[in-house]
Amino acid sequence: MSEFENVKNYEYSDRLGNADRGTVRDLVFLIAGLGIGAGLALLLSPASGEDVRYALRRGYRKTVKGLGKRTQVLRDRADDLLEHAQDLREHAGDIRERGARLLRFARRRTQRA
Repeated sequence: MSEFENVKNYEYSDRLGNADRGTVRDLVFLIAGLGIGAGLALLLSPASGEDVRYALRRGYRKTVKGLGKRTQVLRDRADDLLEHAQDLREHAGDIRERGARLLRFARRRTQRA
């Protein structure tokens, strides 16, 4: 590899490092902005702190309950898919055996002819 190619690869890797740092910086600013915005929203909201906390708790419980239901639905579906896959595996074995029998039968017929 020539010196020029080495320098070119070095410059490329340096640009990737700067891009990563820029992305991290952008994420930090985004999170800071979200935190500041949430704090201002709580301070300036017309509802009392108790009402806001109650609404947050209710929303949290509702979300957790919904996730629990959705998780159960996904588990049930995964169980159904697993059973279906096992049935297909069993049927594939039966089909393979039938195919082998048909092949033997066809070979016998061609040998007789």
